[in-house]
Amino acid sequence: MSQTNVTVPSGDSGMGAGMIVGLLVAVIIIGFLIWWFLLGGGGGGTTTDGSTAPLESLVESILPSAAASGT
Repeated sequence: MSQTNVTVPSGDSGMGAGMIVGLLVAVIIIGFLIWWFLLGGGGGGTTTDGSTAPLESLVESILPSAAASGT
């Protein structure tokens, strides 16, 4: 049997580059999803101010029965 000693870095080293890149990617993905679903990014600019068309189309895709009944 053998023993391997490993030097553990101290806890005050801060965030690594991987953590920073991961946070940036998460912010970009969340921003894209908000833009796409709530602000009508996929509509080609066809929505008007105050329109909830992107949100309504999302609800229609999730709940087609609610869209058919008009409620």
